[in-house]
Amino acid sequence: MALEGNAKDFGLSEIFQLIAIQKKSGMLSVSGEENLAIFFQDGLIVSTRDRRAKSRDPLKDYLLRYGFIGRDEMNKLQQIQARSGLDLTDILLQEKYFSEDELSTIFTEQIYETVQEVLSWPKSYYKFVTGSGVLVGVPTFTLLKVEGLLMESMRRIDELPEMQRIFPSGDIVVRRLPAPQGSSVRLEKNEEVVYNMLSEETSISDLVSHSRMARFNTYEALKNLMEKDLLEITKDTSPVAEEVEEEVLEKKARSGKKFAPTLAVVLTLIACFFAGEYAVPAILPPGWTAEAFSSDLRPAASSGGGMLSADLDEFRLRRLEATVSEGLEEYYAVKGTYPFTLEVLAVRKFITRDTISRVHQAGIVYRMGETGQDYSLARE
Repeated sequence: MALEGNAKDFGLSEIFQLIAIQKKSGMLSVSGEENLAIFFQDGLIVSTRDRRAKSRDPLKDYLLRYGFIGRDEMNKLQQIQARSGLDLTDILLQEKYFSEDELSTIFTEQIYETVQEVLSWPKSYYKFVTGSGVLVGVPTFTLLKVEGLLMESMRRIDELPEMQRIFPSGDIVVRRLPAPQGSSVRLEKNEEVVYNMLSEETSISDLVSHSRMARFNTYEALKNLMEKDLLEITKDTSPVAEEVEEEVLEKKARSGKKFAPTLAVVLTLIACFFAGEYAVPAILPPGWTAEAFSSDLRPAASSGGGMLSADLDEFRLRRLEATVSEGLEEYYAVKGTYPFTLEVLAVRKFITRDTISRVHQAGIVYRMGETGQDYSLARE
C-alpha cells in the first residue's frame, strides 16, 4: 500500500525522515507547482530524475540553466540519445564533457536544488511507491543522507529571501573591487569563481546563467563578496565619473542639514527636563513645592496622555528616519549613488540590522530614484 497524503497534514520533511528511518527504497512523487520525483535507495536519496514519459529531466534543465552546456550542444546530445537509447549521463561521460567526480558534484547540487524547491512549495501532495523495481533504469552518482540534505535545504530556504532583498532584480549590475592594500582576504571556492567572472561589470542574471553553479550558491558568493568589500552594485557599466565628486560632497553636507532638526528636538527635550527638575524648584516661593502643582496638573496630564504617546511615537519614527537618512548619505558619499535596497546598507555596515528590522516594523518604505541620485522614504 502506497504512502500518500497532503503535505499540509504531514510535512514533506517528516515524510523524508520516515523513509530514511525505515530505510525504504522507492519513488516519492510530489505534485505542487509542478510534478517532481525523488528516488530513495535504502533510505538514501539517489536521484530526482523522473524517467516517466513527458516528465522533464531536472539534470538537463540544471546543465542549461547555469551554463554547463549550451543550447546547441544539448540539442546534439539529445540527438545522440535518441539514436543510441543511452542515458544523458552516459553520453556526457563518453563525450568527455565531465569526469565522474565532476558529474557526481553536479548531480548532488542538482538534487539539493530540487529538494529545496519542493520543500518551499506552500501546497503539495505526495505519494510514495515502494519496491526495488521502481529504481530500475535510474542512474545515480551519489548517495545522500536525508538529515544532512534537509538541514542544508532549510538553510537555503531561510537565507535566500535576505539575498534576494540585497539583489532584488536580475537586471542589477555588479562589479568587483580590488582587495584593500595590505589586507589578506580569503575566498571560498565559489566566491573565487564569481570574483574572477567579474573582470567586467556583469548583471546578476548573466552571472547566474554562466556561473556553472546553483543559483543559491551564486547569490551566497555575491553576498559574501559584498561583506568583504570586494563587490559593489552599480546601475551603469562605467565607473563613477570624477565630476561626481563635488556633488557627493554636496549630498554629504545636506545629510548634516537633514539631521539637524532631529538633533535640535533632542536637545530641546533634554533642556526641558533639566528645567523642570532643577530650575523651577529653585525659583518657587518659600514653602512652595513642585508637588503642590502636580495634583492640579494630573487630570490634564491624564487627559492628554494619548496625545503625548502619539507625539513620542512620531518622535521615534522621525529619529529612525533620520538614522536611515544618515546611513544613506554616508553610503552616497562613499559610492556616489544610493543603494538599491536598505539591506545593502546593513551588509556594508552603514546601519545595523536591528535598524532594518525596525524600519520594516514601522512600515517605512525605501525607494531609490531611477538614476540612483535620489531616494524617498515613505510610511505605508
